[in-house]
Amino acid sequence: MQVADASQSMEQPLANPFTELTCAQLLAEQPPQAWLLPGMLQQHEPAVIVGPSKSLKSSLAVDLGGALASGGKFLGQFAADRAFRVGFVGGDAARGALTDLAQRWSAAADVDLAALETLVWSLSVANLSDPASLQRLKDWIGRHQLEVVLIDVADLATTSRRAQAAQLRELVRCCLELGATPIVCCPTRKELPPRALGAADLASAADNAIARQWLLVNRRQAFEPGSGRHQLWLTLGGSAGQSSLWGVDVDEGQACDKWKVLLRDVPSIAEETAQLAAKSQIEHLRWKMRGVMSQIDPAQATKLKIREQSGMSGTKFGLTWQYLINAGEIRLAPSNRDPHMRHAEPRYRLVELAELNDPDAPAFDPVNESFPTFTTAELLSYAEKTAPPSPLQQTDQPSCSRGAAAEIGSRHDRQRALEKMLRESPLEKTSPSSPLEKTSLSSPVENKSPPCPVHSGKPPRKRRVKARKRRR
Repeated sequence: MQVADASQSMEQPLANPFTELTCAQLLAEQPPQAWLLPGMLQQHEPAVIVGPSKSLKSSLAVDLGGALASGGKFLGQFAADRAFRVGFVGGDAARGALTDLAQRWSAAADVDLAALETLVWSLSVANLSDPASLQRLKDWIGRHQLEVVLIDVADLATTSRRAQAAQLRELVRCCLELGATPIVCCPTRKELPPRALGAADLASAADNAIARQWLLVNRRQAFEPGSGRHQLWLTLGGSAGQSSLWGVDVDEGQACDKWKVLLRDVPSIAEETAQLAAKSQIEHLRWKMRGVMSQIDPAQATKLKIREQSGMSGTKFGLTWQYLINAGEIRLAPSNRDPHMRHAEPRYRLVELAELNDPDAPAFDPVNESFPTFTTAELLSYAEKTAPPSPLQQTDQPSCSRGAAAEIGSRHDRQRALEKMLRESPLEKTSPSSPLEKTSLSSPVENKSPPCPVHSGKPPRKRRVKARKRRR
């Protein structure tokens, strides 16, 4: 009997594990393409929202759910094809945060949240991996006839990557069986630096097995506590060929009491990044310049000396110098305000930050700092103070002092008066002056000068020429 049963089982053909389809059957089974958000999210295709922890994934999910339920715009830019019936599934720990997010979104979108019957919530699910919880999820989707189900698994997923992937597959299967499009919020398993995410980051995640379209979220810049502003990257993609990269600026306010979203394109973000890099560099050079100015000797604080001490190139020094001059942090030293200043090069001083922030300090004018302005009266007063002495008080010998020059000048005046008196006297016409009188009337400078050897009575000395000995 056993041999007969074995022979009968061998004669029965085995079931074909592959489903055979012709091209016509394949095209006939393909449903028409329908969109939740045209060009962004397809209907009946599982989607994921992936990003590091605290990157506003849940906030974006609330914005997306509200836009789909009201037929509005996601992030103020992507309009929904129509109003859908949407359900949001999450843990009980996130009830307060999600309620606050929904209220802020409704105020920003001008939508009456209490009257929005197309959006329902389920925030008491403890463990979606339990088969009983999955069955209750199916019953909940069928009761409200949901078309989209947003699932925040931050507090519901298990720690194991393999178990998390299996759990996500079961969630997606339950939603698709009832005709609902699942959108799952999943955190990355490690923190990532601020940058735009791509398909390579999605490949290593546990939700890669279910992702047919994705929204990848990460920060562009680190969050500044107390500012309430978030700068994010949003990467969109999917199996239908949709792909784009956007910048999202979210302003929640310092008291976290509003929801204001601005969508930006990549060129504007690149320009902003370049400006921030330039600002960071100029701030670095600014403090470097202030450090040099605080250590340099005020008597040597010329522009050339400051540049030598700073060690900057010509371009960097010029830009930093002009920035500090315009800001009033470097000003001319007080002695340089004299139009007849002694120094050939101007000296500069560093202005302390307390002086800059003093409200009682006079207003700084960079034009007047670079081009000091003087009235005609001030210029004449400077000219009187620095005017040179009279030519009558100057002497022919520049090496003598001012007192000696006055004495020699008065002596010359007395000599000229005496010579005029003698010329007008009748004795000068009858008898010549004696050599003694000529000696007494001569200038003391002339008496001290040695006689010229050409006009002296002695014959000049002959120069002896040595005869050279003839070499034999």
